Amino acid sequence: MKGMKKLAWLGLLLVLPVLAQATTTTFSALTVRELGNFLSALPQDFYGIQPAAAKQMMDTLDVFILDVREPSEFKDGRIPGAVNIPIRDLPKRIGELPKNKPIIIYCGIGHRGAMGLVLLRGLGYNVKSILGGYKAWTGANLPVEK
Repeated sequence: MKGMKKLAWLGLLLVLPVLAQATTTTFSALTVRELGNFLSALPQDFYGIQPAAAKQMMDTLDVFILDVREPSEFKDGRIPGAVNIPIRDLPKRIGELPKNKPIIIYCGIGHRGAMGLVLLRGLGYNVKSILGGYKAWTGANLPVEK
């Protein structure tokens, strides 16, 4: 899908400044090459998942649900069981994420989730992003908690 490729590039452009602020080291040629390999191998759906499919995955598998919105947004409502790590803190808190189970990431409408997806996929995590974020989740009348 053309839109997903544009979203992938937008996510990359948005996540690079976050990565630059998160570290004082420069990226090695190997890192740059690996990132290029990653981007060229992106699937057509770019690891996006519709809200209903995400709910089914949550019901059948042991998944880690990651909310990358701001704490105030999280407080107003969230997907049950979600852990809040704002996108700006994600590089510093990467150690809090499990490597041994799938991660479902979401934000408000999908942009921050895409940034987190790019970062986490690049680091080898098994992650999918809810297409349309929390807005699409609530629009599908799926359960929320406050």
